[in-house]
Parts: sequence; C-alpha cells; structure tokens
Amino acid sequence: MTRVLHTADVHLASDAPERTEALDALLERAEREGIDVVTIGGDLFDDPEDVERLRADLRNGPFSGRPFDVVVIPGNHDVAAYRGDVFFGDACTVIAADPFGHWTAPDGDLRITGLPYRERPDDDLLLALQDRTPFDGTEVLLLHCSLDAPFQDDDPGDDGGRHYFPVTERLLAELDFDAYLAGHYHAPHQLSLPNGAPFTYPGTPASTSAKEVGPRRVSVLDPGEGIRFETLETFHYASREFTVSPGGETAVLEAIREWADRHAVETADAAVLVEGFVEMDEAAFHAALREAAAPASVTDDTRSVRHLLAHPLFGSFEAKLEEMEWDEETKATVTERTLSVLSRLAARGDV
Repeated sequence: MTRVLHTADVHLASDAPERTEALDALLERAEREGIDVVTIGGDLFDDPEDVERLRADLRNGPFSGRPFDVVVIPGNHDVAAYRGDVFFGDACTVIAADPFGHWTAPDGDLRITGLPYRERPDDDLLLALQDRTPFDGTEVLLLHCSLDAPFQDDDPGDDGGRHYFPVTERLLAELDFDAYLAGHYHAPHQLSLPNGAPFTYPGTPASTSAKEVGPRRVSVLDPGEGIRFETLETFHYASREFTVSPGGETAVLEAIREWADRHAVETADAAVLVEGFVEMDEAAFHAALREAAAPASVTDDTRSVRHLLAHPLFGSFEAKLEEMEWDEETKATVTERTLSVLSRLAARGDV
C-alpha cells in the first residue's frame, strides 16, 4: 500500500540554511520509514530567484538517488519559476501542467492529481477536475490554497492575510477525492470535509518567522487509515509568557525551568517573557530567572514591589480583598492591577 509523506511551504532561500536542513531531515526520515512518495504542496522556494540559485543543489543532492518519488507543485511564491525546462533531480516530478497533472504510484493503487497554483478556481478548472479520467484506487488532490475554514485567520506566512486560490470545504468535497494534501497556511491543521475525506495543512517544516511557534510537523497518509501528523526535529521558535505575583517567585521559576527543559532544545530558538511583581530584589530575581530559563533567552518585565507591600494603603486593600467572595484567579488579577497602579503612584512620589 502506497504511503505518502506530505509537506509544503518549505520556502528554500539561500540565506536560510535551516530550511534546507529541514528538507534534508524529512527526506531522510521518509527513506528510513519506507515512504513511497513525498509530496510538496507549493512554495518549495521562497521566490523564483531562489529556484535559479538552488536548483542545482537539489539536483545534485536531496532530489536524486532516492528510493521514492518527490512530487512538487508550484505555489504562489514560486509559480513563475516552473515555466520552462527545469530539472530538479531524478527523484523529483514537478506537476506544472495546465490545468493539472497526475502522478500514479508504481503499484497502481494511488494517484495524485497535482493542481499547479493559480489565483482562483474557475468553472473550467472545476469541470475538468470533476471529469478527470476515472481511477480505480485512492485518489489524492495536491493543491496550494486558502481554505474557508475556522482557522482562516491563521498566519499564511508573509502574504498579509491575502487568500490565494480561495476554496470552500463544500467545493472540495464535490470534487470527490479520497484525501486532500494542501499548502499555503504555515501552521498544521487537519479536518474532515463534508464527503468524509481528510484535508491537511502540514505547516512549514522549519519556522520561517517568529510567529510560527512550536515543533514543526509533516502529514503522513496511509490509505485506509487516514492522515496523521508526525513531529519533526527541525528548526522552530518556542516561546512562553509567565506572570509572577509577590510570594510566587519560587513556583514561577520552577515552572520556567520545567518549560525550558522540554522546549529549549537544540533545534529551537527559545524565548521566555516574564512580567508581574516580585518581593525579591530585582537583580536577584533576574539572576534566578536567567538560570531557570537557560538556554532560552529572557525578557524580564518584572518589578520589585517590596516597598509597597509594607505600605498601609496596600494593607487596607488586602483587608478589603479578603472580604470579597471572589475566586483566587480574580483576586490575583485585581491584586496585580492594584500593584501596577501603586507602583506608578510611588514612582511619581504620590504614595
């Protein structure tokens, strides 16, 4: 049974070696795991100039001599680069034919219909897809699109939220494929279309901006079993915000230490932001914070309010707060806001 590993939005660029390393890593993984075909759902390159600069590297390296095929379609970033006689390697098939093309597995049990990027679907394209040559096996649609789904406001990269090749769940379902492998959105998403077929965005295999937070993923299609995500050990951003309250320094520092142990790994650009108020001396807390977060970078927006905690005005506030029938979370929020106000008043000499 033909197995597919799907990625998209690699955005190879000569000044971003981590993206090439991520592509190498997922291709090596595909080879180790006996994958039959790797699909790349558009934007393999960041722009057409990168195609010219990097094509030879792919031809002489990762896209040659593989025991599986790599099937690529153009995306909105690199569609212009595939117009002409380009060769990426003996393992690579580029589907750039208008309106679409096919790749069929050697075993004949799976066919991929590759849809090169265009601005929007039109009636002629949709009719051609519906009238495609029948196939007795698993049919997969590979496309680069903006799906009208609950996550449509998620970051699609650096395209300013523009919806390229906009499609709806119902429209795709009417095309009656067994699975849909997509690119364009840079975060992983998966859902079931109205015809019951799975649809997936794998997200970028390496973070291309600081907004792409968390370990990256690929989508694996096993016909008969559906699509699942698998985590990649590739470059990504990791970040976390913490809020500390007076007396809670030890607990927050321990939480930061635990987070850093899990997320500040070798492949991550990890960062911690801490805000709030502390009883400790500011220098002492900052030193403890850097130690707990290492090797993640630290932004320390905390302020010591030791002098305010002993002020009669804050004592009166605490007494009133005890009388309120609020939950602990509400009390903590009110306390933080009160300390913020008192801190500003103290800085002006008003308390």
